[in-house]
This record gives sequence, C-alpha cells and structure tokens, in this order.
Amino acid sequence: MMSCLALAVLNGCTRRDAAESTDLESTNIGYSASGIELIQTDTEGRIRYQLTATELAQDPRSREMRLASVELRMKTNDNIWQATARSATLAADASQLAFRERVLLETAGQPALRLRTDALDYNLATRRARSPGVTRIHFDAGELTANRVDVDLEQQRLSLGNSVHGRFAP
Repeated sequence: MMSCLALAVLNGCTRRDAAESTDLESTNIGYSASGIELIQTDTEGRIRYQLTATELAQDPRSREMRLASVELRMKTNDNIWQATARSATLAADASQLAFRERVLLETAGQPALRLRTDALDYNLATRRARSPGVTRIHFDAGELTANRVDVDLEQQRLSLGNSVHGRFAP
C-alpha cells in the first residue's frame, strides 16, 4: 500500500530499465525521484504522517528507498512531532525509517523536547523511535545526554540508556 502511495506522488520520477544492468531481472526495476511527499492517513482520512525528501532512490534488489534531506511530521493524540535528517532509509515494507546524519526529533507543542543524534530508527506502526548512539536531549529544565534513547511518541515517554549525564537550570 505504501509503495503504491509513494509511486503515486513522486515528482520527476524516472525508471531504470532492466537492460541497463545485466544482473537485474526484467521485474527488478528501481525508481528515483526528486521533490517527493508521502502521506499516510488513518481510517477516517486524517493525516497520520507526512514524509518529504529532496531525493528518493529505490534499491532494485532490496526495494528499500534511500532518501535525502528528509522531514517526517507525525501527529499523535497529544502532540505534533517532527524528525529531520540529512538522509534516511525507508524499509521495503514501509514499516521502518532509519534516519542518519544530523538527526533532530522535536515536539511542536508542550512540553517542548528536542533530541539530537546521528542515528534514529523509527517504527511507523508503533510510533516508537530509538537512538542507539549518543543523544542530546534538550527540554525546558535543562539538557541530558545518554548512550541510548527510546521514545514512545504516542505515550510521550522517554527512556534513557546508560551513561546518562545532565545539566539543569537552577
């Protein structure tokens, strides 16, 4: 379903002919596009998330989509979240989005929260994000760093891994 939606909204879409590569079968065709926008809605037609990127390239073998200059906006019951990164990979089944390089995850509402890291894996179905590396968390009362962070966007819960350090405003 997500792949069909992705292909329906691609601008500047090009198709790689199987004849361009001798090791590809005729059914393994990769796609590339620029200026893309993917939107998923819930059963009542409300936007669940909106994904934009400047470039998209589909790997013809794995069917994963590689994205450049990525922005993901998600609405939960209590907040609006936004994730940005220099690049990301969308799994072939559109269930996972792996953000890489200069990743920022932040809320638009209250309480304000901002996470900065180099890697963030987001599960589109469960609405949970995990940063396996060093992450800086900024919030109204101060700043924390941790070597692993798990975020449940729907429940607005943040779990910190090990090596947690913090600075708090007096």
